[in-house]
Amino acid sequence: MAALIEYLHALVVAILVGKVVLLSFVVAPILAKSLEREQFGLVVRRLFPAYYALGMGAAMLGLASVGSLAMIRGMSPSLLVAVGIWLIILAAEAYCRSPLTPQSNAMRDRLKEQESWGAVDPALQTAWNRLHQRSVYLNSMVLFAGLYLIWLGQRL
Repeated sequence: MAALIEYLHALVVAILVGKVVLLSFVVAPILAKSLEREQFGLVVRRLFPAYYALGMGAAMLGLASVGSLAMIRGMSPSLLVAVGIWLIILAAEAYCRSPLTPQSNAMRDRLKEQESWGAVDPALQTAWNRLHQRSVYLNSMVLFAGLYLIWLGQRL
């Protein structure tokens, strides 16, 4: 039974890392080069809630698999670390899904409106840039956490 749970844990980690790599290094660059700015924005708005929901689902399944291993084998230091990492991933994905993405979308809408008037508030642009940077940082953190879970998986 433990071998099956370890396999499922590895699969969930692969899904998590795969979603980040696919979106960040394949889908987003292709869409950015292929679509006009307005179309790109519309696609991304539809894509990101599902993207973060997939990450949240992976984190919940990761927690369940680690919890199951702990019930079978007892809690070990590596399982405890894995629980902490999965909780961090879940928190990051949930924060990015809501409130970060809705806030970013609202700011982007205000910026587009201001652009149509011919003047953009620099403070609003800076605030949006910070939110975008935060999402990039959190996405990178999730990727590195997933890569660490791959390494840690050999020790569960």
